[in-house]
Amino acid sequence: ATAAWLRGGSSEGQRSIAVARPPPAAMNVVAESERLARLRALPLSPALRAMAEGRLPHPQLWRCQTGKPFYVYRGAEAPAGPVLIPLWDWNDWVRGGRERPDGLEFVRFDIEMPDEVECLARTEAGLWARLSDALYEDDLELDELEAIARAVDYRYWPLQLKSREAAEPHWSGGSAHSHWLQAWTAAIDARAGAE
Repeated sequence: ATAAWLRGGSSEGQRSIAVARPPPAAMNVVAESERLARLRALPLSPALRAMAEGRLPHPQLWRCQTGKPFYVYRGAEAPAGPVLIPLWDWNDWVRGGRERPDGLEFVRFDIEMPDEVECLARTEAGLWARLSDALYEDDLELDELEAIARAVDYRYWPLQLKSREAAEPHWSGGSAHSHWLQAWTAAIDARAGAE
């Protein structure tokens, strides 16, 4: 802990008093030197660990990250709540995991608004559902999306594609896709959590 030294004087000499300062908000994140060890201790796939280490299991996954965590280790605040274990950055967003009493959660937040944390998924499969949807939105070819799903062992991709194709004609507003994605991710989280 950081201590500030206050000097007090008297006719008999000097004395020092240590006053502890509270840790900065950015301390709500696993130390950079411990990050990979903490990720290895979690039940994560080799593909997700590889991405967290900066190695892409498929070349098109560059679309989902812009590099290993940088911002939270260079002064950006981490959100309140459970300690953040950063996975990677994506532009000005940080993606990471947090261990909660009821299990793991994957979150993202904008470094400009760290208190506005979005829970992306409660399981790794749910996280891959979210990332797969983002890749679909990038207009990748279906065979490329299938190859990515195989590379990361996301076995729900065929079901996700069918669900999306069935739901998409009924999306009339901007929030319909978001509601479908939340419901789909929750369904995948429930399914993966039960296995």
